Amino acid sequence: MAHPTILNRRVGRHRLAQHSFAPRTLLSVRLGGLFLAMGLLLTGCPSRDSVGLRAIGLLGEGVINDPKNKSLRFDILKFGLEQFCTEMGRRGAPLKMRDNDPVMGRFFTQSCQSQIIEGGDQQSFIVRFSGNGHAWTNLSGRIGFEASGLVEYAADFHLQGDAMYIYFRPRNVNAASFHTLMVESKLAQAGMAVTGVSSDQIGHDLLTGQLQRGFTVIRKNSEGEMDFGMGIIAKGRLPFRPFQIRSSDKLVLENDRTEIQVGQQDIIGGFRVKESGQALYLMLTLDGARSVDFFLVDRASGDRMLDQFHRRPGPAQLSSRPPMDELLHAGPAVARFLAVPPGEYYLVIDHSDGAGHSSPRATGNQSPATVDYLVQVGDAP
Repeated sequence: MAHPTILNRRVGRHRLAQHSFAPRTLLSVRLGGLFLAMGLLLTGCPSRDSVGLRAIGLLGEGVINDPKNKSLRFDILKFGLEQFCTEMGRRGAPLKMRDNDPVMGRFFTQSCQSQIIEGGDQQSFIVRFSGNGHAWTNLSGRIGFEASGLVEYAADFHLQGDAMYIYFRPRNVNAASFHTLMVESKLAQAGMAVTGVSSDQIGHDLLTGQLQRGFTVIRKNSEGEMDFGMGIIAKGRLPFRPFQIRSSDKLVLENDRTEIQVGQQDIIGGFRVKESGQALYLMLTLDGARSVDFFLVDRASGDRMLDQFHRRPGPAQLSSRPPMDELLHAGPAVARFLAVPPGEYYLVIDHSDGAGHSSPRATGNQSPATVDYLVQVGDAP
């Protein structure tokens, strides 16, 4: 099988010179980043977005970026907010302690309501959310939790060439709640009981602190390519991404790095395939462990796994045979594709004895697995 060419891997990044995948038969086939999922708000209507960006281009950057044109700028901003909660519900937000750290958990929105308030200089974007998630720490092992909150944002944007930087600066974070569903480590449970430490309060404080950072959405071009990160990202800069894609005819859905402890899993998605005749394209690399399993599962199977993962200790079990089921070994990048019907899908990476073929404890491997992953959607070969 021909793989994309890796030009370099300095500072943990991969640069792809070509992005073509040769056909292959597949036998079977912190709390920091909580609101990165909000960056998906502009991906719901690509054709309409393209029309909107062309119209904006006719006005020119000078007119659009002029802060005096408040009404015009707010009207343009509302254009992209209509699909906000729809996209929030589709994907899990990666959780990180710091922006460049590997993913340590995920948050999955179950309820979201957004509201735009227009009132002179106090135009705001209000989000009410709730959902479940998980995170892993050295002290607690895996924690499953549910969280909810209300945040008022002052939203603004800046055009720079073909890119649009959209900034969400929090005005008010007044209703963040956090409830622990499961603490996997019995030792951690005993320690917190003795010391009187509340996992709920720790989670509440961390959640509130991260919400107060705000976030930045970067729309790279009229094709719907997006990037996003916590805090305010300076114009012309981008968040860390392990794969640098020079050119591709496929839409990037995810490009990140995750760290998975022994006995743990990461459930990434959901990834939406809108049309018949499309495929999901994956590229993965592994460091720190000999091998891990990776699966591609449909939305229903992934949701069942997530419910287990958030509420019960141990790895989540596959409820049916997945359409993609393979081993990922340490070494060169592995590229795969799978033609799938329209729908939503999860990528599951397993570093446990509970599912798949690998057995980290049987081989004496107690090291976490660091996996760089790239997920794209495009026409099937």
